[in-house]
Amino acid sequence: MDATLKEQICNLISDEYKKLKQSSKPVIRSNGKKEWTVLASIVKWDNKTNETRILSLSTGVKALPDETLQRSSGKMVHDCHAEILAIRGFNSVILQHMGFLKEGKSSDLIEEKEGKYTWKENNKLVLYISRMPCGDASMDSLEESEDTNENFQIADDADQQYINDDIKTTIRGRLNFSKKGIVRTKPGRIDSNITLSKSCSDKLCVKQLSSILNSLTFGLFNEPVYLDYLLIPMLKESDLRGLKRCFTTRLVCHNNEGKESDDFPLHPFVIESTDQCFIDDKKSAAEDPSAMSSVKLYFSSSDTIEQAILNGVRNGFYTKGNKRLRKNCEAIVSRYFQWTLFQTLFPSHEKSYLAHKAAQKARNELISKARVRLSPDGWIHTLPDDCVL
Repeated sequence: MDATLKEQICNLISDEYKKLKQSSKPVIRSNGKKEWTVLASIVKWDNKTNETRILSLSTGVKALPDETLQRSSGKMVHDCHAEILAIRGFNSVILQHMGFLKEGKSSDLIEEKEGKYTWKENNKLVLYISRMPCGDASMDSLEESEDTNENFQIADDADQQYINDDIKTTIRGRLNFSKKGIVRTKPGRIDSNITLSKSCSDKLCVKQLSSILNSLTFGLFNEPVYLDYLLIPMLKESDLRGLKRCFTTRLVCHNNEGKESDDFPLHPFVIESTDQCFIDDKKSAAEDPSAMSSVKLYFSSSDTIEQAILNGVRNGFYTKGNKRLRKNCEAIVSRYFQWTLFQTLFPSHEKSYLAHKAAQKARNELISKARVRLSPDGWIHTLPDDCVL
């Protein structure tokens, strides 16, 4: 990817971010403190025409405590980190384009052949993230950081770093950041409620095997669709070291002859950097993370939808405690919304989202292989979050 193309992509993302509603962006609080957030976007690059188009744009740094999923029924978005929202948004766009084809309309992303969908081969996918993904990829940079509020070192054998004492290959957030190549959960802060949601580093790692298609779109394609590029501003040497270890070294699997195993089909993305910084990135330790997340989906250049998300639901729809969630609270990237759209397009004999997800054998096998590689001691699961229409 040359410098001109990277500049073109970054300018496109920056211009679209400026167009977001003010309610979707960080603010300056009444006490004068400035908020910050992370920006992510999935961009389609046509390598024949060199044209670029945003598919999803998102902001966010929050994840819900695991216990909140007890009342979700698929309507609450558990992980609202920007890059995860961008990928969820991508899948919503894909489902919408499948609907376009069913209506006899055209799609610049996919085509249908013999009842299955194919990704148009000239389309390359770029995931832009305004800062290093949380988790293993950022541990080298964190270790070198002079910000003592970020650095939290403990004894190597301290029990507080583990969620499950029998699983030493998964630890909480930034605890013991000198440990490299292991699974970490969100959030990074020890004083936050535990989410059990895995770090963005770990989730992106898995997607190098399972693709960025989710359980609803994966089985509809002839071949999985993978990210081609990861674009992050201002990468330092320590960043590149962490990214290589996180996304390549810890996933490479060799057979008995010392060659990369064909049974472990890794599709690594190319790491790229840019000198264009995000205007609302964290600039000092005095700034606070924004509680607001947002997502904007681009079904075409002129057909878009934008939603602000707070506490996992559409802004203005949250109810406290264990109260029943409000009608229409679900965001366009939620399980409930996607499952509803999927059932409209492809009526399934499966009665629930989780039943359908469990039936995706090929995808589940790829995910299982990645998880065993990343956390050999075992995988810690979040609470089930099912939805039945």
